[in-house]
Amino acid sequence: MKFVIIGIGQFGRALALFLSEHGYDVTALDIREANITPIKDLVANPLIGDATDSRVLEQLDLTDDDTCVIVTVGEQYERNILITAQLKQMGAKNLYVRNVNDLQNSVLKLIGVNNVFRVEEVAAQQLGDRLVNEGMVNLRRIDATHSLAEVRLPAAWVGKKLSEVGLRQDYRLNLLTVRRGKPVEKAATDNVLPAPESPVIDTPEASLEFQACDILVLFGKDADLKAFVEEFDLQ
Repeated sequence: MKFVIIGIGQFGRALALFLSEHGYDVTALDIREANITPIKDLVANPLIGDATDSRVLEQLDLTDDDTCVIVTVGEQYERNILITAQLKQMGAKNLYVRNVNDLQNSVLKLIGVNNVFRVEEVAAQQLGDRLVNEGMVNLRRIDATHSLAEVRLPAAWVGKKLSEVGLRQDYRLNLLTVRRGKPVEKAATDNVLPAPESPVIDTPEASLEFQACDILVLFGKDADLKAFVEEFDLQ
């Protein structure tokens, strides 16, 4: 997956750096040189240009199925709408657009944008999830009742094998993988939930033996995940 981020303000910069640090090909476009210069060595394609100019957009690969385009110039209402309208005309398929109020949201919907987001709402939901799901290093909702969660290994499980702990039978949870090694967490700035950078192991086998500092990547119902964290008092 490739990402094109248009508008490198505070949010756009944080998103570009997050995706780049996780190994993705990121094109960062902004009209202001001062916004691009600090990240020019940190993303694959730092570009200075006016995204309201169709000639600038035409130089980018925006219609590929594997390219996701994110417009983050929400505060600049007219630029936001003009850029988005041109992207729609050009056939951008995976298009996400930031909005800052209900009117802007309605206009974006009228021109056919399905993926509209408001940064404050996304951040509030992520922080809310973290506050009410203490003990989880990271949480990603799959639907209204199921989530993927990164959970610290219970101390009592160090040295035990996956086949010995009854994770699926007793706790109704599925282990997708394990982050092995001491997690390195970044300071929370614009990223509400900084993820540990520990490498993952392959698909866990029943013979997998848990080690101290393992982070379990679990899938299951929210209620079961919460019960698991509470039972082992994971903090």
